[in-house]
Amino acid sequence: MNYKELLESGANVSVTVGLDDLREIFKETVSGLKPESADPQPEEFLSRKEVLALLKIDSSTLWNWEKTGYIKSFPFGGRKRYKLEDVEAIRTGKKGGRHGK
Repeated sequence: MNYKELLESGANVSVTVGLDDLREIFKETVSGLKPESADPQPEEFLSRKEVLALLKIDSSTLWNWEKTGYIKSFPFGGRKRYKLEDVEAIRTGKKGGRHGK
């Protein structure tokens, strides 16, 4: 019986494991793990005023874009915040056409 079968059996036993076997178990476990994201930085959010200033648009334009789904807002403490990534995509022209199509 190998260690996987022993674990799956649910038996309550004491096991003595040799160092080489322990190394092999760790190798198998580590190889089964997913690598973490290369970019562990948290997402940055901007306030409504920051978005208006950065994109040089009127508040009615931002409201319209939000209603049409061109940009998405996220509630934080009763106020709306916008992902910096989304705002930069609009600013640099990497997102949609004139009106998000």
